[in-house]
Amino acid sequence: MNKETIKVPEKGTYQWQLFDYWSDEFRHTHADHSAYIALNFAGVLDACRNKFHSLIQHHSQHLCDAKGGKRHSRAIARLQNTMSGAAMSYETCFRRSAA
Repeated sequence: MNKETIKVPEKGTYQWQLFDYWSDEFRHTHADHSAYIALNFAGVLDACRNKFHSLIQHHSQHLCDAKGGKRHSRAIARLQNTMSGAAMSYETCFRRSAA
């Protein structure tokens, strides 16, 4: 698996302050819109979306494995509970309601 890290804004910048505020808001409320806003302010929404989808796809391919199916199912659940997962969930719901 690729261990590429996603870069957030430089500490002390205005973008960092916004990211910090909204990521704290997400940690306390687990609100999908807070995660979306935080990643958007950080300028990493596309990178998070790509990484999230590739990880979900990887684990989905292994769901049917007799040995590791449950482990991959738990990994998908953990991914969906991350800030990236919440942001992608919000984005999906927002697109559905706008259509």
